[in-house]
Amino acid sequence: MTTDSLHRQSVASRIMTDDTARHSGNKVRFGRVLRRAECVRKSAAPRSRRMEHSAWFMDLVAAARRRPGSEGGAEDSRHRQEAAVADTFQIPSFYMPFPARVNPHLQDVRPRVRAWAHSMGLLEPQHTESHHGGWSAEIFDRADFTRFTALTYPHTSAVELELLSGWHSVIWCLDDIFLPWCEALGKRDQILDRIERLMSFLPVATHFSPSGPTPQEPLERALADLWRRTAPSASLSWQFLYTRSLRQFLEASLWETENLTRHRFPDVIEQTEMRRDYGAAGCSALLMEHSLGWEITEDIRVTRPFNVLINAFRDTVDLHNDIVSYPKEVREGVAKNNIVRVTQELHDLSLHDAVSFVNRVLTGRVRTLEETVRTDLPQALYDLPTNQHTQRAVLRHARAIQGWAAGSYHWHEDTDRYRCAA
Repeated sequence: MTTDSLHRQSVASRIMTDDTARHSGNKVRFGRVLRRAECVRKSAAPRSRRMEHSAWFMDLVAAARRRPGSEGGAEDSRHRQEAAVADTFQIPSFYMPFPARVNPHLQDVRPRVRAWAHSMGLLEPQHTESHHGGWSAEIFDRADFTRFTALTYPHTSAVELELLSGWHSVIWCLDDIFLPWCEALGKRDQILDRIERLMSFLPVATHFSPSGPTPQEPLERALADLWRRTAPSASLSWQFLYTRSLRQFLEASLWETENLTRHRFPDVIEQTEMRRDYGAAGCSALLMEHSLGWEITEDIRVTRPFNVLINAFRDTVDLHNDIVSYPKEVREGVAKNNIVRVTQELHDLSLHDAVSFVNRVLTGRVRTLEETVRTDLPQALYDLPTNQHTQRAVLRHARAIQGWAAGSYHWHEDTDRYRCAA
């Protein structure tokens, strides 16, 4: 076995072993990640946290304006070569031991979600000017995000499914339009203000009043409406965790764009850690609590098995998405932060070998998700100790998380969102 092969095995093993020392960093991990990204910048001047974020945006805007072929012949040639390879891309067989189910309310809810998205202005907005970057009714219909939610939350009522479909539609929209959005805004201070303004529509509060900023654009209207329908039934603790997770989703995209700008490839472990944030699966794990009407208590949330469960879930969802979406991202010129591409570059692998490597890591994370629910989490609940009602509720949540992953796999097989690149 070659030295490089041993190194790749070591990397996979380290990811599969999970974050023994990281779970206590739930409250500090994102700050640590931001500090790591700041070190990449090698900035000499101390500054406030807000200024640390701001300093990234010059490069961020430059990255948003960079498109395939814009840097001349070499870059254009490379992109054409990658696109040609992507044409022959074969989706591997995935290990997924959990069953997927479809919410029985899908057919009734789907038209209501589309009507809601249109009324918010998310589908070709007509009432106000928007920094959309081209999100449209066609993209929405081809992806069928309501089916995604019906597969990932098969147990919910029609009302809850409609709410969760709205949340995931907005998250997918943000995932698609972030770079064009930055390009439209142009200046880093404006982009920072835009992120802060979006977050202003998600106040953490016990009582909600009509006072506050007035939504002016589609995403603002959508976030304000969704939060108005979500927060009143949630505790302050859950509201804080959810808004923090959504903020991490937005701000982690800056790290992603930093890599694009500087042509920097992070190591696979760093990429996997950061992918947990800009993949937004953390938001989904919290929405699962809302869908079940039962919030995980703090004493359980801080245990290692629960953190292993959530991190394995996030890795499973994100690594699988990176493999399936790779051809699409190559065609769009945004594959540089895809973990398949990162693995290719770091280990000088063919596309086939890189996909095989990532799939092995993915399989390990699915097995961790499987084993944690089978043994580690029940033991942790017994050790706390907790009553039987709490144990059943936590394990129901954990199995629902497994089902979410299975539903996501199934949706990726059916959706037209990636089929154009197949």
